[in-house]
Amino acid sequence: MEKNEQAGFELKLLELRKRLRREVDSTEEALREDVDKPGEISNLPTHPADQDVEGLDSEIAIAQNEALLLEQVVAALERIGAGTYGICQQCGRAIGAQRLHAIPYASRCIDCARDQQDETEKPVRGEPRRFR
Repeated sequence: MEKNEQAGFELKLLELRKRLRREVDSTEEALREDVDKPGEISNLPTHPADQDVEGLDSEIAIAQNEALLLEQVVAALERIGAGTYGICQQCGRAIGAQRLHAIPYASRCIDCARDQQDETEKPVRGEPRRFR
């Protein structure tokens, strides 16, 4: 990969890291506000059934997803520093430029990523696969 192309990916990743850090911080703050609503009589935790948890599970899932994405972006920036950016961490081949333009934090080539996805979608041995 040429240095100017890698520099472009680095800028993209730095911008993405900055945006994700803001989103993670604001999402965490919103979750804290939802859990510690003003007007609580005490600081003692209440039973989850006593709280209004509508939508809280989805907010937590979004926060976890943003944090995971941030970790992947930081890891990609570390790979740039180590000189391994754009190289599949599984097979050692180059990750296609098209893939990196779409997913600049990709750590695996498309073939290895597909193989990984196929493995996670296989049913557990002995359990029939159910479709809805």
